[in-house]
Amino acid sequence: MFHRRSRTVRALLAAGAAVALLASCGTPGSGTDDGVTTITFWSWTSGSAEIVDRFNATHEDVQVTFELIPSGTGGGYSKMYNAVRAGKAPDVVNVEYPQVPAFVAHNVVQPLTSHGVEELGGQFPEWAWNQVALGGEVYAVPVNMAPQVFLYRADLFDEYGIEPPATWAEFRDTAERLRDEHPDTVLATLGDTDAGLIAGLAWQAGADWFDTSTGAWEVNSTDDASLEVARYWDGLIVDGLVNAEPVFAEKHIADVQQGRSLALVAAPWMMGNLSRFFPELAGAWGVAPLPAWGGAVAGNYGGSTFAVPEGADHPDEAMEFIRWAATSPEAVAAAAPVSAAMPASGELFDDWRTELEAANPYVQGMGLPQVARDAAESVPPDWEWGPDMTEGFASLMDEMSASIGQPDGLQSALRRWQESTVDQLRLRGFDVRD
Repeated sequence: MFHRRSRTVRALLAAGAAVALLASCGTPGSGTDDGVTTITFWSWTSGSAEIVDRFNATHEDVQVTFELIPSGTGGGYSKMYNAVRAGKAPDVVNVEYPQVPAFVAHNVVQPLTSHGVEELGGQFPEWAWNQVALGGEVYAVPVNMAPQVFLYRADLFDEYGIEPPATWAEFRDTAERLRDEHPDTVLATLGDTDAGLIAGLAWQAGADWFDTSTGAWEVNSTDDASLEVARYWDGLIVDGLVNAEPVFAEKHIADVQQGRSLALVAAPWMMGNLSRFFPELAGAWGVAPLPAWGGAVAGNYGGSTFAVPEGADHPDEAMEFIRWAATSPEAVAAAAPVSAAMPASGELFDDWRTELEAANPYVQGMGLPQVARDAAESVPPDWEWGPDMTEGFASLMDEMSASIGQPDGLQSALRRWQESTVDQLRLRGFDVRD
């Protein structure tokens, strides 16, 4: 079930890795005289500790020691790189989809194909499996995913007599009507420096920012689809039809609480944010498919995989834990009370719906699981990430911050980002095609 481009990706990634991290024997995991193997797991995502507790309670031969680390881009990924370089790798790490290629490029994670991981491929959407299957090998297992959906204040939509827009054209029409009738209210808020959100919106529109099908890297964040998305949001922002500001920052929280901003482009995991910041609004939210450009298609906006670092002491036991975390209903049951993250395995959908709706009052009656499932099945499979998206996202955030709110702000940010990305890849030795 490998993507058509996967045969070339491993070589392309390896060619540009300036410093390959040497695999070595790690030290964190241990075996004991009583036959129990203890492995270590590093993660920062909500629900990780609960998954470990449930695994340990239901397994005898393998036990997991959980270490909470900073978020990946907040220092967690650097910690992983340094541990592998120092010969002190943990046995399992949490890696978001955009970062998988960089982990492969620098030999931070090891291929899992010899552990029978390919037999799991049929459980996951094609697009999710393509994110971890590179160069004829599988380097991680999808654990959760984040198809984009539309979250909105259903109570105020009903009060104002408006419906969730089915298309982006309807979105603008609805925003204009709302401004005319309620001048202090906008339809939605766009995270003004959220590179992952913008990538997901471009993905939905049919963009593909990176392409390795020719045997070299192609970078194209200024294709027709990406610029159409950028022009659309530039127009909404300049015309005052949406807010462009950090989501869940102080002003946005106040806007939502006081009914001045009614909706978000979101993903299932965001229900955790809503319940945290707006406990008084439980039952006030609705969910709908993301407005469409044409057919019903969604992008992805988050999600994580589990991988085994190079130098891990116990890769077989690590895979036992990963397989269980990615495919067991018990893992879903453990995480649901604290996390709304959607499991990547389609075979866990019914379990997730049951557990989530029982545990989270924000979800009860919304129909979120079914909307999210339909969205996950619609994500285009051809999207590729670049070889260093930690830096790539940081750079795009800087570009967005510098110009968003200007008439062509997001368009200019994407153009500048493409130029700087191509330059950086060439400086690092990657083969980049014009």
